[in-house]
Amino acid sequence: DTSETTGDEIAGARFLAARLEAAGIPARIEIVGDRKANLYALLEGKDPRPLVLHNHIDVSSVDPEEWSFPPFEGRIDLPWIYGRGVFDMKSVAIAQLLAMIDLKRSGVPLERSVLFLATSSEERGSRLGVRRLISLHPEMVRSFWAVLTEGGILEARARDDIKYWGTEVGQRRYADLIVCSGERERLEELSRTIKEWSPAASNADLRVTPEVRAVLAAYAPSRDDGELREVLAHPDELVADQERFRKLAPYAQSMFRNEAVPFPVEEAPGGGYRMLVKLQLLPGVEVDEVREKLVPAWMTHGLSTVLDDPPTARHGSSLEHPAYLAIQETLKERYPDAPVGPWFLPWTATDARFFRAAGVPAYGFSPFLLMSTDTYQVDQANERFSLPGFVDGVEVYRDLVRRLASDT
Repeated sequence: DTSETTGDEIAGARFLAARLEAAGIPARIEIVGDRKANLYALLEGKDPRPLVLHNHIDVSSVDPEEWSFPPFEGRIDLPWIYGRGVFDMKSVAIAQLLAMIDLKRSGVPLERSVLFLATSSEERGSRLGVRRLISLHPEMVRSFWAVLTEGGILEARARDDIKYWGTEVGQRRYADLIVCSGERERLEELSRTIKEWSPAASNADLRVTPEVRAVLAAYAPSRDDGELREVLAHPDELVADQERFRKLAPYAQSMFRNEAVPFPVEEAPGGGYRMLVKLQLLPGVEVDEVREKLVPAWMTHGLSTVLDDPPTARHGSSLEHPAYLAIQETLKERYPDAPVGPWFLPWTATDARFFRAAGVPAYGFSPFLLMSTDTYQVDQANERFSLPGFVDGVEVYRDLVRRLASDT
């Protein structure tokens, strides 16, 4: 159990360390708080700038009463593995772990060092994990050659019918606007106002960022619907036509606009009430600009506000970096008919944004061939993962890491 509320990340770190050390790979656990930990394990190569295999130890919270199996048992009931966090992101973490062990056992001289990095508290903003690492050890982070972490997208209707396999190269920035009041109704009123005001204000400032333009160049041809294919292939015309734009799925609309999303009002620890307004920004946009347009000062007049704007990337990672190119080559070798390319996260965030802000290329990649319907239970009760897809994905990740670390 490494859940964000009741779990023990230290136990999770010790689990990983034991398997690394059994394979002859020294591992260091850094305890950063009550039941919180980070883990580092390095395989040294000719080039000391490491390829970083990053994962986070914590997972979303869970109510065991809603589950058919114990949520942290990892129960196998073919063809499924059941367990909290099998998607986010223990499946990738284990694939990374096995890739490290494979490199060690192979005895192949490494052209590049490889760092296995498991971090704390991603589900709660990464303050004790990646953000702490960057703050306390900036020189170490600047030495990273590239980071592979969670993210990306796979659209597949069958194992032989892959619509698109995307590697995450960029995402929106997120800033938290905390609004406080002694009256719950005042915050409820603000929430309603933002929901009424924000969509029109967002649509009045549509943009095509370089990251999204690159994604659509690869993604648009994979669409079955001819009209949608044509619309996405010409994004500049799309954002100039409000009627056509509003026909897009919400996730696609979010690729082109900044948004303000109010969360439910809750009691504040010191008394009174507070509400989180999540400001979601496109790359290259400043938070003050978005705040003024989507939550202008007149809305919060007389209320107490605090803005948390962590340093996150204002741009995506290069599509020319050898790590990104190796991902594409590895996928094409194994799935030659699959359309592959970059992806932009429109709704969610990963630790890649913090690495990018520190100047490190970061790529979100999932190696698992799963049907789209298999992902419906992510972070839900009875979360499950295809065992055949997991086994195949472990092999894909092993091949990718070998390619990047040893040129074999």
